[in-house]
Amino acid sequence: MAELDSIKAEEAAEKAILSLDNLGIFASVLCLIHCLAMPFVVAAIPFIGMQWQWLQSETTENVLIAFIVGFAVFAIIPGYREHKKPIALAGLVIGLTLVAAVALLRGQFPANFELPLISAGNLLLVGTHLLNRKFTHGSFLAHSHGPSTSNGDAKKNDHQGHSHGPGCKH
Repeated sequence: MAELDSIKAEEAAEKAILSLDNLGIFASVLCLIHCLAMPFVVAAIPFIGMQWQWLQSETTENVLIAFIVGFAVFAIIPGYREHKKPIALAGLVIGLTLVAAVALLRGQFPANFELPLISAGNLLLVGTHLLNRKFTHGSFLAHSHGPSTSNGDAKKNDHQGHSHGPGCKH
């Protein structure tokens, strides 16, 4: 009975990490779109005739960055505790350093450095979230074959807790 509770707790933790990884990927991609599209949006505002200035405000950027940081920390660190792969921590630290540098030192970099730095940070975080999913769930798509063993491999022929992701054919 205790083993079953342990398995259920492990599965719940893996699902929480997966959800936070998904949200982290979404937040980083949203930030990338925001950063890349902003010059076009700013140029189009007079022609659109709508009040879209809030999109270019520091508050909007800070909210996006807060979500990026929160989802990254709360997905990748628990994932690392489970899979013990240091590359996930390295991706987290480097990605967050790039994003935070742009956020905290806004206006200190030449204008043509901010976009590449924050884009590189966000792309690195997306890749790190995907790796975290692979290390935690055994697949980038989070296709899971039940509880993991201590070395991270799925148990073979154990169909208790067997779950399938989208596109699973067996």
